[in-house]
Amino acid sequence: MREKRLRRERLRRGALRRERLLRGALWRGALRRGALRRALGWGRKPATGTLVVLSFVVAVLAAPVILAGSSAVLRAAATQPASDRVTKPGGAAHANGPGSPSRSGQSSQAADVATIDVGRFPTSVAVDPVRGTVWVVNSLDGTLSEISARHRDLIATVKVGASPVDVAVDQRTGTVWVTCLGPFDRPAADNTVDEVSEASGKIIATFKVGLDPFGIAVDSRTGTVWVADSGSRAVSEISEARQAVVASLHTGAGSEPVGLAVDPSAGVVWVASPGGLVQEIRAATLAVTGTVQVRLDSPAKSLNAIAAYPGNDSAWVASDSYVDGGYVSYASALPRAASRVSGGVVISKPGWSANIADGIAVDPATSTVWVAENGGNTVTMISAGAGEVARNLATGPGPVAVAVDSQNGTVWVVDNIAGTVTEFSYAHPEFTTSSQVRLRPGRPAVVRVHTRGFPIAVMSVHGAVPPGMRVRIGAGTVAITGKPAASAAGRTFRVSVLADNGVGTANGLYTFTQHLVIQVGAPARTGHR
Repeated sequence: MREKRLRRERLRRGALRRERLLRGALWRGALRRGALRRALGWGRKPATGTLVVLSFVVAVLAAPVILAGSSAVLRAAATQPASDRVTKPGGAAHANGPGSPSRSGQSSQAADVATIDVGRFPTSVAVDPVRGTVWVVNSLDGTLSEISARHRDLIATVKVGASPVDVAVDQRTGTVWVTCLGPFDRPAADNTVDEVSEASGKIIATFKVGLDPFGIAVDSRTGTVWVADSGSRAVSEISEARQAVVASLHTGAGSEPVGLAVDPSAGVVWVASPGGLVQEIRAATLAVTGTVQVRLDSPAKSLNAIAAYPGNDSAWVASDSYVDGGYVSYASALPRAASRVSGGVVISKPGWSANIADGIAVDPATSTVWVAENGGNTVTMISAGAGEVARNLATGPGPVAVAVDSQNGTVWVVDNIAGTVTEFSYAHPEFTTSSQVRLRPGRPAVVRVHTRGFPIAVMSVHGAVPPGMRVRIGAGTVAITGKPAASAAGRTFRVSVLADNGVGTANGLYTFTQHLVIQVGAPARTGHR
């Protein structure tokens, strides 16, 4: 009898701890907009497990719910499944676009956009550019989806621990690391990190960490894995070489570490708490070397995600506030060893929808920042050097996390409600037409300038064109049409055509120019008999 009472007490304390997380600043986007109701419609009562009734939800959940920063997790209550990889059988592509009903193991593709079906309630994503794989956590299924980046297709499903939350990849060792909250009815199995071999698709090690592990990040240079233990107010350090947790750093009162980011070039770990606290840790010494309090505009506020900006000595954070009856999202830059935010970008709303910035990623090769806008069903591309929103691209319902592949110019967005991943291939504008043109006066002519790259570039023209001709600007194109007047004969006209799609270079160049040289020859001679 005493053992039963102790077991019930452990379950009660676990439920209260997770309810506190829900009631606090961790419960973000999906709960606010009814994604929870949709998720409950997907759920099924597990064969084994414990049903938990949370006082603020008028429903019996098949699993406790954790919604945190860049992830929204419906925790599976079933026992931890065996570790194995299920390879997807070949399947035909389908015509679903972002937001369309999905079918398992299928994908839809366009030239620069693809939508790929994964598991139920996906919450996070990581990319291995070396092996060309993308890994997605399916929290409700307790699995990882393995996607071929080249073929844009699901190739395998890997079983991991119960209630997985976040994922990171070490491309040097070919391992995938997953934080798992664990089965709700077996506290001894809670709070773990699974190490998965990309080659075998099996769990090769499991590590016990602090309470409620959410965010995870890998430093491939040092072979170190960092875990945000939100319930313990700590960060765990795992050594890949020693296959052990080698240190735990207490982050102090007022912290609740949820998001993690690593800058290997600087040897810095960034830790974010929902209340706006960001701590900078020197990896070599485990010393906190900087603290920033990100200003949030209202009591109903949250800092939801963080990403490092390698080579720029900074990190970017995604946050939102509830102001005057609506949500306002921000992306803010944090320099190293600084005590304040250096700059911020207000993310515009796509129509009437509420915007909640749930995920963020940085591509240093193109100087872009990508923000998953839950509620607006978009991913926002920010030109980091210009400090402005460049594009809002439509995704599937409920984008909560985002990852970039700098080497291949792709961004992967987790569509939490749809159970899909949306991929965009992006590149800065490149001119594909000649810059030298010869025309004859009085003869109809069309001078076309084309660009490639995604998103489609916004074009502008500077300089005088030959008299008798006019400029027409299209999507990624310019057409100069008409008949050069006689007064243009024998003259050279120099026109600058500018293209900008928000994607830049590593040094922050966003506008690309073609200097068009238009030469108008002499009038055609009229023959006489």
